[in-house]
Parts: sequence; C-alpha cells; structure tokens
Amino acid sequence: MIRADQHRCVLFDVDGTIAETEGHAHLPAFNQALEEAGLDWRWTTADYKRLLKTAGGFERLLRFAAENGDDVEALRDTLAAVHKNKNRHFAAIMASGAVKPRAGFVDLVISLARNNIGWCVVTTTSRGNWEALWNYSLAPLGLPSPEVIVCGEDVAAKKPDPEAYLLALKRLNIPAAQCCAIEDSRNGLLAARAAGLEVAIVRSEFFSDEHFEEAARVVNELHDLSVIDEA
Repeated sequence: MIRADQHRCVLFDVDGTIAETEGHAHLPAFNQALEEAGLDWRWTTADYKRLLKTAGGFERLLRFAAENGDDVEALRDTLAAVHKNKNRHFAAIMASGAVKPRAGFVDLVISLARNNIGWCVVTTTSRGNWEALWNYSLAPLGLPSPEVIVCGEDVAAKKPDPEAYLLALKRLNIPAAQCCAIEDSRNGLLAARAAGLEVAIVRSEFFSDEHFEEAARVVNELHDLSVIDEA
C-alpha cells in the first residue's frame, strides 16, 4: 500500500494506531482523575467506547456531563482540571512502561526511513500526551523523529474535520497525492479522506467494528503493511 515510487510521507494517527493507549492508559487515567475530583463518575469500557465517538478528552467529559443530566457550564472549570490531571496520570502510566507500540510499528517506521519516506504525526490528542508516548515508548527504541507533529492544540476543529491533516500537509509542503495516512477510527478515516489522502486502517481495540468502506486497505496489525519498492 505504501509505494516507494509514489509516497514521500506517511501520516500516522496516534491513539489506537501507533499504540493501544486508549484502554491501557487514557481510560484508567480518566477514572483516577475523576475520583480525585470527587466526582462519582466511573467509566466502564463500554462507556469509553461510546465516548470515543467524540474527539478530544475534554470534549468527552463535557459530553458525559450532558448525558448524565449535570449542569455542564457549572462543571466546566472542574472538568478542565480533571482533564489536566488525567493527562498527568496518563504520562505516569506511560513512564511506567505499561504501553508499548503496536506490533509492526517500529519495523514499519524503519522501513520507511530506508526507502527515504518520512513519517509524521497527526493527532487531536494533546501535545503532552503525544510527548509522553514519544519520550517513554518510542524514542528509546532509536526511531527517527517525525518530520511534522500536529496535535489537538494546533487546530480549532478535531477529527472528523480535516483541519489537522490539512495543516500537516501545509507544514510538510507535500501534495496529498504524495502522502498517505494510517488511522484506526472512522472519524480519522473521514478526516484524512477529506484532506485528499489515501488511507489504510489498522483495526484497534475500540474501533474494530466501525465501517471503513472508504479505506484503501484494512489490516489487523501494522506488520500487515509494508513499503513496496516499484521505483
């Protein structure tokens, strides 16, 4: 799917795509922060699967408050503090070494580099969360740094809006036709396709049952993707 004679850069989503961070780090971090805030909310795996339809951790907190019948505006400052603390707990989980990159990710990035294909990150998670994953799980493996990193703070609209991908392409100064994206969710797929990118889907814990008809390819693991040298 990734052709050395056509692609100059591969744009990776983060959560669920590079690593299974959602269930192993984000969800327990949310519940820890909610408990510390004195809120009686505890999210189950089923709750979190539903909430992941909304991009952005703070946005998920607001959505849950609305669904719970709470006064969203009265809770806004409290939930902002919860989100900040959640990210702190996420970083601690990452620092513990509990979350590894998905099978095949390291080999794929190395293969890209050998074929002079760059890689970048396009995520609507926070920059701090990306940096925790990079510093504790990825950089120690000796991987080359991403050429461009777009995080949630960089955009006004989150996936499925294409803003993050359009910004990445602008910073790369590479046409969409010479890049491709790897995602794990339908929101991500729609965002990347709207930016003009070919998309491969790697199925993940929370999004494996979504519909991906618009994807060029759907695989179970990243090692099912490879660089094809047809130059």
